[in-house]
Amino acid sequence: MEEETGYRAKKMTPLITYYPSIGYNSEIIHCFVASGLKKISDLNLDEDEILSVVKMDFKKVLSMIKSGKIQDSKTICAILAYASKKKIY
Repeated sequence: MEEETGYRAKKMTPLITYYPSIGYNSEIIHCFVASGLKKISDLNLDEDEILSVVKMDFKKVLSMIKSGKIQDSKTICAILAYASKKKIY
């Protein structure tokens, strides 16, 4: 997390574990909620990585999923699992 975002989490809490391609391969994804975040450095990306960190209101992220702007399945699973857990609709 630190390398990709520049933030360090005081606590990482398991959120959801799932198989995105069950029957096709054995890939397993573990999603966590990071809390107690502290900015420790700038991004430390590989030469071919394109990434930016953007702080955003959670309800705006949900709206982006509903409108189809966010289409990445890993992101959608994690965000909707968190929304369900916190009863944010």
